[in-house]
Amino acid sequence: MRSHKRIASALAAVLCIAVTACGSSSDSSSGSSSMKEKKLEENQQEIVTRLSESMTTRDLKNNTIEWFSFWDINPTASEDKDIGVDLALFQTKYNGKINYNATTWDTKFDDLAALVMANKSPDFIGADDMDMFPKGAIKGMIEPIDDYIDFTTPLWADMKTAADQFMFQGKHYVAVSRIDPCYIWIYNKETIDDNGFDQPADLFHEGKWNWDTMSEMCIEFTNAEEDKFALDGWYYENALTQSTGLPLIGMNDGVITNNIGDPKLAKAQDMMYELQKNGVVYPKHEHDWKVRGDVFGEGIGSGLTLFYPIGLWAIEDAPSVTKPYGDLSSGDVMFVPVPCAADSDAQYIPSRIHGFCICKNAPNPEGVAAFLDCTRYAETDEAAHKITLEQYQKDYGWTDEMMDMRQEIYDLAAQHPVFEFSQGVSKDLASLSDTVTKATMHPAEAETWSSVVSSNSKAIDYLIEEAQSDMN
Repeated sequence: MRSHKRIASALAAVLCIAVTACGSSSDSSSGSSSMKEKKLEENQQEIVTRLSESMTTRDLKNNTIEWFSFWDINPTASEDKDIGVDLALFQTKYNGKINYNATTWDTKFDDLAALVMANKSPDFIGADDMDMFPKGAIKGMIEPIDDYIDFTTPLWADMKTAADQFMFQGKHYVAVSRIDPCYIWIYNKETIDDNGFDQPADLFHEGKWNWDTMSEMCIEFTNAEEDKFALDGWYYENALTQSTGLPLIGMNDGVITNNIGDPKLAKAQDMMYELQKNGVVYPKHEHDWKVRGDVFGEGIGSGLTLFYPIGLWAIEDAPSVTKPYGDLSSGDVMFVPVPCAADSDAQYIPSRIHGFCICKNAPNPEGVAAFLDCTRYAETDEAAHKITLEQYQKDYGWTDEMMDMRQEIYDLAAQHPVFEFSQGVSKDLASLSDTVTKATMHPAEAETWSSVVSSNSKAIDYLIEEAQSDMN
């Protein structure tokens, strides 16, 4: 019998720290952490202050907003965690404060619904996990943002096309601050050399980083007797599937689509099935469904894992958090985009949005809008954005090579993003889609893609029809 429930439970646990780009889960108490907040350096604060003076000002009656999540948007995860430029700008411009109302990954929707029903709504919630829309709008847990965010203004105009994908009954429900790559392929350069492989970054720049070259390296590297497995983590299946240029569940003009029968997905999944047949994946099923060491990145630094497919957030963090990957400042830790098919017409980037939703009946939506403006200024102002890049290099140990690759991937994400919407449609569809996407690389009992399609296509159609009827 397949252990899907066990996998889902384990995945939910790791997602509490994994899906977001900041922070980690916390206890259920609200308010600020007692940990001393790390401030910007003096020259960085001067840039933020100058920008705050030139910004359009909103008239706020209340400068405190309540953040509802399973991670704290304030820099409380560790003592060496930098404050975000957006938060620093909000503090400087409005003396703004963000109170943390904690929930958990498993209960956040039920908890939010209960607060809304009790007329105790928080102010805003994150959209980065791609799970708030459309179900948050359908179920009345979030409200339109059009009264507060104008996508025709210069500050927000570049995000209108992305925001238009998050519309329900003619209204926008997500303030998209930027488009983020969802996954990258992390590796250790010394491990690559020790095994006689070409560096993936070099292959990428030569146009040779693809499923074929990646698969050859994975198969050659794997040696179960030496505890060496090419892939680890929870994201390689989704990453490889979306590298086709198609999500399993998409949305076009407000219509939910099922792409399970598309030949592009079949090609990717057949490749994934062959990888699993060669045993390249760390056997989580033999380790209580946990990644190596029960820590993300473990194995990269020691040379026992060849590739760690995960989000950029995993290494856009303090050294105390990224330690399992190795010493970033040494230059050995590197990454490339998710590989695509050798004959792909573009370098598709599995993507997500960095954005926020205003909760239904939020007590301070104007305060949220002020913070949302700050998130855009932090992206669009060159000097302010440079602060974030400086933090990566000076405080987190990023090399010039890493910074250049990061920019290349962001540029590609802007050109060829792929958004997976299954998490945002319904809990049942999210669960089924996760099972379907991972079935060919299930470490205990992999299935052929043709079998997966035959068993699940109609069920996906049914769940989509059910959700679509609620949207009409």
